[in-house]
Amino acid sequence: MKTEHLLLTLCIACFCLVPGSVNAISWAELDRETQRILAPLEGRWGQLPENRRERLVKGAERWSGLTPAQRQRARKNLQRWRSLSPEQRERLKQRLKRWNTLSDAEKQAVRERRAWFRSLPAERRENLRERWKKMTLEQRDRLRRRLQRYREASPEERAEMRRAFRERRGR
Repeated sequence: MKTEHLLLTLCIACFCLVPGSVNAISWAELDRETQRILAPLEGRWGQLPENRRERLVKGAERWSGLTPAQRQRARKNLQRWRSLSPEQRERLKQRLKRWNTLSDAEKQAVRERRAWFRSLPAERRENLRERWKKMTLEQRDRLRRRLQRYREASPEERAEMRRAFRERRGR
């Protein structure tokens, strides 16, 4: 009897250690709206890893909460993603990882700099992009350091930096 009990306990313990075997989300457990959204996956739902199923369910929940305009934008973004090369996708994934390591203040600063850049006339933006592309990595790093010093400077220090810059450029 003790041997049977021990064997049963071991079987249950092993079963619980198999990833996705106990807590796996079955298709039948999904609500109708989630099933409708994830319908293309119904036939292979049982073969998907548990973590993938969880991500898909969360994504379907987010999708349900989107407005039609937000859904249209998401579709366009997906089309753009699918059109990227594997190298471009990898670069974007790396940028997202870097973004996720930034503090809220750093993210806000990036948003503000992007808004400033987008507010420039198209010709000026293109000019800046071309200049950036022509720079070496060392030049880019030097520029980044100078811009960081500028952002951290007081208004008086910034005015002095601008004056010195204009003098160097002969203006």
